[in-house]
Amino acid sequence: MPTMTVTSAVDAAEARVEATQALVSAGRTLFTRKGYRQTDFAELAEEAGLDLAQARELLPDKAAVLGALVERTVKVAGLLRPAVAEGVDEDLPARLARIYLTLWEPGEEEESPLVELYRIALSDAEASRVLRGRMAEALNAMVDHELPGEDAELRTALFGAQLGGVALVRHLLGVRAVSAPDVETLIATIAPGLRRTLLGVGGVDEGV
Repeated sequence: MPTMTVTSAVDAAEARVEATQALVSAGRTLFTRKGYRQTDFAELAEEAGLDLAQARELLPDKAAVLGALVERTVKVAGLLRPAVAEGVDEDLPARLARIYLTLWEPGEEEESPLVELYRIALSDAEASRVLRGRMAEALNAMVDHELPGEDAELRTALFGAQLGGVALVRHLLGVRAVSAPDVETLIATIAPGLRRTLLGVGGVDEGV
């Protein structure tokens, strides 16, 4: 009957989503426990309770698993959207910086999931490429097409690199001069440089 067919299709779709989530959760567990390089795809499938063929149909390799983990953990595009929606003005770099740097701050009981992701990524070159790529894609998709100038993509990428460097020094290297101040103090200090990078030397009024 048609109703049964529709019901079966819905059940199958839900089962696929659940299996994919199990595979992504397995990635978080094993990448954190063993390291990205030391984890193979068969282990991910086993941890998720899937056979290898089923797992590869959902996500073809461990790079895809890490990419899905990044997207699930940090929905960067959605978080940045309100800041960009306010328009391209002199305050845009500070708004974006505030959102991004706040993502790194620890919660009441545990560290930020971004710190966990970057620890995974820094242990392996492929993992680093996956994480950088996902974060850059999200930032570029939201920001660079809104900016003036032909080099908007480059400026957006450099802006992201500056913020990423501050976050790494603050949270992974623990350099006291950078880790001690609160987020607003950091933003006030680095905002002029971020503004020049993202908006160009002349800013939004003069163009680039």
